[in-house]
Amino acid sequence: MPLFLYINGKLADLDPKQAIAQTKQVNDLNSLQDRQTSYTNKFRLPKTANNIKIMDFLTLPGNNSAIPYQKNECSLYSESGACFIYKGWAIITDGGDSYEAVLYDGIIDLYKTFENKTLAELDFSDLQHPKNVTQVKLSWDINKPYRYILADYNGDTGNTNGQLPEVDIDYLVPSVNIAWLWNLIFSTFNIGYKGAVFNMQEFKNLWLTYPQGISSGDSAVDIFESSDCGYKSSGGAVLTYYIGYNSWETNEIVAAIDNRHLKVAESGYYRVEISGNVETVALGFQYPKKFKLYLGRNSQYTPPHQVQQSVLLADNITPGEDFSLQGTIHLNTYDTVCVLLGKASNTSSSNGFYISEVNALSVKLIKVEQNKYDFRQVFSEFSIKDFMTEIVQRFGLTIFKNKYENTYEFLTLQEQLQTAETENWSKKFSKTISEKYTYGSYARQNWLRYSYNDKEGNYNDGFLDIDNTSLEAAKDIFKSKIYSPEKFSSNYLNARHNIYKLWEKETEQEDGIETVKYKPLDKRFYLMRAENITQEVRVKSTALEEELQVTNLWVENYWKLPFYDIIQGFYNPLRQILKNAVITTAELYLTEADIANLDLRKLYYIEQLAGYFIINKINNYIPGKPVKCDLVKVNYSAPVTVQPPAIAIHKVVVNNYILKIYFEVNNNADTVTLDVSYDGQQTWNSSPMVVSQNPRHFSISGSSDIHIRMEANGEYSEIVPITIPSNTTIFL
Repeated sequence: MPLFLYINGKLADLDPKQAIAQTKQVNDLNSLQDRQTSYTNKFRLPKTANNIKIMDFLTLPGNNSAIPYQKNECSLYSESGACFIYKGWAIITDGGDSYEAVLYDGIIDLYKTFENKTLAELDFSDLQHPKNVTQVKLSWDINKPYRYILADYNGDTGNTNGQLPEVDIDYLVPSVNIAWLWNLIFSTFNIGYKGAVFNMQEFKNLWLTYPQGISSGDSAVDIFESSDCGYKSSGGAVLTYYIGYNSWETNEIVAAIDNRHLKVAESGYYRVEISGNVETVALGFQYPKKFKLYLGRNSQYTPPHQVQQSVLLADNITPGEDFSLQGTIHLNTYDTVCVLLGKASNTSSSNGFYISEVNALSVKLIKVEQNKYDFRQVFSEFSIKDFMTEIVQRFGLTIFKNKYENTYEFLTLQEQLQTAETENWSKKFSKTISEKYTYGSYARQNWLRYSYNDKEGNYNDGFLDIDNTSLEAAKDIFKSKIYSPEKFSSNYLNARHNIYKLWEKETEQEDGIETVKYKPLDKRFYLMRAENITQEVRVKSTALEEELQVTNLWVENYWKLPFYDIIQGFYNPLRQILKNAVITTAELYLTEADIANLDLRKLYYIEQLAGYFIINKINNYIPGKPVKCDLVKVNYSAPVTVQPPAIAIHKVVVNNYILKIYFEVNNNADTVTLDVSYDGQQTWNSSPMVVSQNPRHFSISGSSDIHIRMEANGEYSEIVPITIPSNTTIFL
């Protein structure tokens, strides 16, 4: 039957004596790493005048045709109008006596779009932010594409335990929301996507860490330094002095107004360091008078005693003793900062004082680089294809392209093998050619593995097991670029939490004093969940000298991220197929309409083979001829409608007085309620929350036997009895 081939919108001439055989496939289940595409056999395009023009005169002397090197859009139709390929790829492989071509269809567009591209090609402007305690808190209070998830990154965590824990943000890093990043990829390249998996909490509450250990102040820049300092008084009963600069060794500022006020070019945090030895005496009494040093902002042309104190460096400094002080101040573009010496705050006398001698005095102004997160640079290490593979493997996804739109559907193995639509192809069956009982190149243990800081680590790996003694013992089927957290947890915010290593602790001895240095690590991507808790914590930055007291926090959680949990959650349908594998190669009579409208998402029932099958591959279809099909038998039966519970608790972790309650919601509830009973279920104390707060973190004071349950849209979960305090995990 004649075929009609359009290349770049132009109808090509085909040799009527040759056939174009089509192979249709979406994904060969025997290799989880391959996501395959449909294609034709290699066929000839005769060198007619029309075809030579379509090929932009390829092979003719002096031609500059780019046809072999570019995407050539193609569509293939039958004489009856059935569309076999719509906007596929025509690859020109040879130009001898005839042009030779192969047509590709399916997800080739997706992989070609992302080929040789990295995440660095995306617009990360929404991730740019100054790192300070205010911005860290905002990432907890406002829905942003990044979040500072509280965790032990093996840096200086601060005093994170006790009655009022302290968290030092200098050793926190931001994490990027995977759902936001996934959407950014597809919207950037104008590609549509859909799938129920993208509404799962496992996907929406998944975060990728910044892969480098970078602390606030790590790369501070000296912009002004003077060791030749003087002073200028304002007169009056109580004297205050400007510290001035007679000369300087470093001067990268905009101006030194009156040699007292340092004007900066950029907005940001600045650290002032001052050291020396100054002698002051009481006016008229000649005895030493304690003093203070502080910073002023934008006070040029103002008498020093009228300058409002912005940052106190130190108070009650003893005259004649060496001091070394520092303080941090935030300045806007073209703001000025000055250093002032004034009377100590606890001085009761109203008498003034004066500087009798400056033994030594030096001042340094340093720009603190608190905003050094270069997402574009670090994400250049991660190709878009590798990132997609990470997501596809973790959720066991198969990709299906919409034939007529640039849209892709991602189905889980459960959707593909257990709940798919079905179609009866019994009338199309001709005969069985062969039947095999081992599938692909699987082993008895098929490992999915993380990367580890400990090269011998494997504690968060998992394997897909197949009970078939004829297979080899074990093999690795996926090696992730993502790192696993450390094997042992730490006590963080009065609870056990995972360690995501972004710094290496190094202990040094100097003059008998032991100090800990933190060496930043690189290329350490981690995945985690963000769990919302209520706890009073002091959040501070040592480098920026800021702090806030907060109660709304997001802490790390590794729920369902070990590969053994992922396999249990997403790969069981495949395990069932491989356990009793039946792969039938059968000959089927398929029409042009069958091929043109082929839906590889469906399960096909064939009565003669007594079962339901997925089509693994249709091999070399030629219109009007029977075709060989590779069919994989599925353990499928018509679904029985069983209404799942609206909400169910499936695990409770008890750690002394703290509960973590893991639950599933099976309706459209946006909020749920945690009910707690202290009196044997007579009364219930209710705490509403949003569904995304999963697992639920709950603290109880005092020893007690309690009961808990969850409620969603008026329906309740099972009731779970718990003893407080205890250390146990309850599976339901």
